[in-house]
Amino acid sequence: LLLPGMAGTVIEDGMPVVFTVRTAHQAGTYPDDEEGIRRMFGMLEVGLRSGVEVLDVESAWDDGLTDALLRLAEERYATQILGSHHVVGRESSMEEAVGFYRQCHLGGRAHGAKVVLSVDDDSKDAMALDAGLIAQSLCASSVPPQPVVPNVALLLGEAGQYSRILNERFTPVTHESLPFVAAPGQLTANEIMATRLVMGVLKPRKFGILGHNIAYSVSPAMHGAAFAAAKLPHSYSLLDMENVEELIKSDFWNDEDFGGLSVTIPHKQNIMPYMDELSDSVKAIGAMNTVVVEKDEDTGKRRLVGDNTDWRGIHGPLERRLGGSEGKDGRGAALILGGGGTARAAAYAARELGLFPIHWNRTPGKARELAEAFGGAAVETLDEDCGGDDGTTCLGEALAEASGVEGTVPVAVISTLPAAAGFVLPQWLVDRSSASSDDNAGAAGKPVVFDVNYKPYSTPLLEQAEGMGCQVIRGSEMLW
Repeated sequence: LLLPGMAGTVIEDGMPVVFTVRTAHQAGTYPDDEEGIRRMFGMLEVGLRSGVEVLDVESAWDDGLTDALLRLAEERYATQILGSHHVVGRESSMEEAVGFYRQCHLGGRAHGAKVVLSVDDDSKDAMALDAGLIAQSLCASSVPPQPVVPNVALLLGEAGQYSRILNERFTPVTHESLPFVAAPGQLTANEIMATRLVMGVLKPRKFGILGHNIAYSVSPAMHGAAFAAAKLPHSYSLLDMENVEELIKSDFWNDEDFGGLSVTIPHKQNIMPYMDELSDSVKAIGAMNTVVVEKDEDTGKRRLVGDNTDWRGIHGPLERRLGGSEGKDGRGAALILGGGGTARAAAYAARELGLFPIHWNRTPGKARELAEAFGGAAVETLDEDCGGDDGTTCLGEALAEASGVEGTVPVAVISTLPAAAGFVLPQWLVDRSSASSDDNAGAAGKPVVFDVNYKPYSTPLLEQAEGMGCQVIRGSEMLW
């Protein structure tokens, strides 16, 4: 997350915030007389101005105040709206419960609906879930169709504990270290996940990374730790295979518990024919790094979707430094070094950011292929001056043509070259960057330098860029 007014400062451990003001008749304590409700909506506006990710809006109150709040959220903020309703101390009929979900849709303006009910005994412990499914079905079948939004379906008290196991999102939990639970019936995350596993609600899945000569990969350790921290029963394996066909014939691939794959060199293209569907990014980039397993709604059989998240790993860190792409076509050039699949992902990301890609590779033909596929220019040398009329294209002239101004530097440099190549920028570009101003480079007056390698921590290019005073991005940030 970028801190407002502090360019380049990233909050690495930011957590999403759900902002709630719970009134007395909705299982809370905030006053719900006329003055209390007016002040409650004022508090909700504070939540919007604070930039929270989710705003919990009780659906039972004044339509005018609710409409004004939603209009403000829609016009000025990116916060998602969770419509909510609590029934305390009495049991509702199924018809009433379905009506509460429809009420929480806030006329199709909510991004999610939360309904919390009371029941007399645990024989009705799936009531909130069932009512939510009925409400979703009614929305889908209405004419014209209404938005189908995710549900948060809970029951209060000890009788409603099972609903906390069935609920898929935003389940309130307690913790083993606390001396008491915040509300009757709350469970710890460990209790919920263990019960889901025993009941078969949560099935163990097998994931892995496919590649060759990938003993260096930290993916199994990273994903294994993430699964353990999230109390998920899944596994993540290292699949070092010389060819894709070896995987396709394996028990791992054909097991019904197969959950998906990360894919790295040299299989990012070879595995594509085995997919049932390819994402738009894969079609554009011509390579994939992720196998997503889905279930076909009609046949019940698994569907394999190939996706490419490399470009997002490049796009996100650059966007955090440079800002979004909206209305920023022609904002500057990105020098992309390399000609493989990651370079194609970098070109796609640069295009999405509104940057003009300039491609260089030791094999000029590969650079030209990238320019033809993603636009921009291909250069044969990184020289400042082409030094003749022999048709050679060079970086200095490409930068001038991209900006229409002599003496400019790239907004970003993205290297997809192996760390072992020991690449560094030419001295003339270093000198020009050191003398650059806000008029001819990025917001910091110098290029943002991105090296996609995460091992070693510092490459010659990154060390050079830090010495120039540039913002640098390491390959590890692609995983954030």
